[in-house]
Amino acid sequence: MIVELNNLQFYAYHGLYDFERKKGGEFIVNIKIESADKNKYTDLLDVVNYEDIYRIVNQQMIASKNFIEEVARLILEDLKIQFSNANYIEVKLTKCAPPIPGMNGSAKVTAKYSR
Repeated sequence: MIVELNNLQFYAYHGLYDFERKKGGEFIVNIKIESADKNKYTDLLDVVNYEDIYRIVNQQMIASKNFIEEVARLILEDLKIQFSNANYIEVKLTKCAPPIPGMNGSAKVTAKYSR
């Protein structure tokens, strides 16, 4: 079973420069978790709980870091602990408007785990 949370939008304070950590900016997070198929999905314990995923992502997005690579790594580590039976976890973190003169686009990092 593959569970995905897509286009989670956050206003957060990640960045190397002081003005980024003071002013903040827009970020988008995408999560993909793959686990073994079960015979049934009738109880919360049978599924990858979306609320748990979101709680983990939100906690890490709140804590200001210098690099989005570190934020993605921390989200991945927390997801690995929470969903220890997962075969594959992918965290994509996009900084919507990095402060690079003349750049019109975004920057994205991807952290992956596979068993």
